[in-house]
Amino acid sequence: MTGFVDRQHAAQLMERAGIAALVLCAPEAFHYATGAWIGPAGLFRRAGGGFVVIPARQDLPIGVVVADFNAAQLRLAMPEAVVRSHPIWIESAPVETAHGLPLAERIEAGLALLGRTPDFSRPATFDLAGSLRQLRVLLDDFGLARATLGIDLDFVPAADFASIQALLPDCPVVDGSPVLDRLRAIKSQREIDLLQQGIFLSEAGLERLQVDAMAGMRQADLVALYRKGVTDAAAGLSHPVLTAEYVTLGARAKGADARAEAGDPLKCDMVCTVGGYASDMSRNFTFGPPSADQAELHAIAERAFEDGLAALMPGNTLAHVHRVTTGSLARQGLPSYRRGHFGHSVGQSVFSEQWPFIAADSDVVIEAGMVLAFEIPLYIDGLASFNLEDQFLITADGPRPMNRLPRRLEGIG
Repeated sequence: MTGFVDRQHAAQLMERAGIAALVLCAPEAFHYATGAWIGPAGLFRRAGGGFVVIPARQDLPIGVVVADFNAAQLRLAMPEAVVRSHPIWIESAPVETAHGLPLAERIEAGLALLGRTPDFSRPATFDLAGSLRQLRVLLDDFGLARATLGIDLDFVPAADFASIQALLPDCPVVDGSPVLDRLRAIKSQREIDLLQQGIFLSEAGLERLQVDAMAGMRQADLVALYRKGVTDAAAGLSHPVLTAEYVTLGARAKGADARAEAGDPLKCDMVCTVGGYASDMSRNFTFGPPSADQAELHAIAERAFEDGLAALMPGNTLAHVHRVTTGSLARQGLPSYRRGHFGHSVGQSVFSEQWPFIAADSDVVIEAGMVLAFEIPLYIDGLASFNLEDQFLITADGPRPMNRLPRRLEGIG
């Protein structure tokens, strides 16, 4: 297993930013760069559970600082990387099984083989200073002891940043998050495949929901139908699959135990995560025929979707797409409707919505290799909450849809 980093693209971005290396510590960034889990130390979501160093010089390998408990696993996953480790709270000892000595003696003998000093002890969780010492040695080995480092400061707590600066006094530290964001915005084929798989599974779940949903079901029952469809379609996959469901039932949002009634609208904004990569899409339904107002509202969303999609072309800015979409809604009688963004990038993160956003102030130019979720959310209290959302791979010729389900308003139940 390896990470998803395009080293050439990374080098170009770092050169423009004036940094010699990216130093990443967010658990999601760690996985993005290595393809491996950061380990249990990362569950505390503090800097120092692990670090990944991506030098701008492509002749240098990627460097990793990881908990000793996970070091062997990381070396197997990335045999080409330089790996250093730091102790965490978990103790683990090798033992010789085919031996005549008592078990305790064999465990002690295994611990002695680790070459630890007599005063060795483990921290309560992990020690940022100890992790940084290993990072400093790695930077020295790479000739980066006084280099400008770009750290993912979108993640690093303020208290940890002060420690990083104090323990790396010779390295100017700047915010590397914008570089990381731009690097992750262009997807590799492996990432595209994971995002496509997520859409395939999510649509299987929605098809199951559409066929089996009935009036009288609770919102939780409807979600269960979707999850069952995803689970059945995912049978045999080697990647872990997770779902998150943002469902709105009724003209006004109902509680989770409320039951669907004839005429109720249903918004299904579904996230399906495959191998850590979260796909995002949304479809809308009504229990029985829609009212005239519901049908008209969805038709407005469909027309705005088509107008905005036509602008989702390489070379255009995301702000241009936002203007076109907003203009479409205005021409259809909604000049005062304001939406902060009409979509976003997707990929690996703690949330399905990632930078860049299709927003009015975004100067980001659309590029081939991006995967964007484009959406038209129209939340009208007392009528319906509809969101029409598809995921697209941007190619040199324009957006290629990853979805196959029709975007029309469907009746269920």
